[in-house]
Amino acid sequence: MSLRDLTIACVGLGRMGAGIASNVQASGCRFVVYNRTPEKMQPSVAAGAEGAQTAREAVCGADIVITSLMGDSSVFDTLLGDDGILAGMRRGAIHIGTSTISPSASVRIAQLHHNQGSHYLAAPVAGRPDAAAAGRLFTFVAGSQEIIERARPVLERYTQKIILLGEDPAAAASMKLAGNFFAASLLEIVGQAFAFAEKRGVLDPMATMLKGFLPPMEEYIDRIANRNYAQPGFTLDAGLKDIRLILEAAGEVHVPLPFASIVRDRCLAAQAYGLSQQDWCAFTEIARLEAGAKAPA
Repeated sequence: MSLRDLTIACVGLGRMGAGIASNVQASGCRFVVYNRTPEKMQPSVAAGAEGAQTAREAVCGADIVITSLMGDSSVFDTLLGDDGILAGMRRGAIHIGTSTISPSASVRIAQLHHNQGSHYLAAPVAGRPDAAAAGRLFTFVAGSQEIIERARPVLERYTQKIILLGEDPAAAASMKLAGNFFAASLLEIVGQAFAFAEKRGVLDPMATMLKGFLPPMEEYIDRIANRNYAQPGFTLDAGLKDIRLILEAAGEVHVPLPFASIVRDRCLAAQAYGLSQQDWCAFTEIARLEAGAKAPA
């Protein structure tokens, strides 16, 4: 079946959701959007989408629903209740959850859908907003193979790579958290290396070398080297939310992650310096500050 024959709803049009939505809408499907801040719906509506007043209204009649929300609490707030997604989804419809949430939340969502006859694909995405807009995200997908194949044409609209992880929805959430943990730990190492390199007068060549070694991290390396955290793709507050999810999920399976604890504390310190709404790599500033650098203006 062509995407033009489907009704697709997108709930959550923040930095990532907006890019996902624009790529799906360009398929020519009937497209419905909902966001708690109505102004964020305007670009989609201006391009021909239908704007809904509630999540329930958005998903009524939808074949596929995509959510891009902040975390566990915002997902359940949008999913449950009289105006929630579950109240509006029809039997047999598919919910693609792209948010970074806990493994336990992912399992609970899948069970809620199973109980009412709809389907859930745990499909968190990796990448920054520019990758979402370009349709170049990675997605980690868990769910029924049949449902994945039904949803694949939609997933392909906003991704460059679909990584399949079996049927357990917790696996997709865990994979995303593991990836975020690796990235956060790497950023902390970059921050410490730059604190040393700056004091020894070799910051610029160090940054050039790292960009050659780590091309996917080039934007972060430039931001950290230049102490430029404005216009965030992902805020420090959102990054701290993910670090806490990582520590919680690791605790459930008795895995100590000392680097994650360090990054959590770095994020807390960065919040104390007023960096909450800067790009999440701003936590690397703490290594600079501990080395005696002045706080950025």
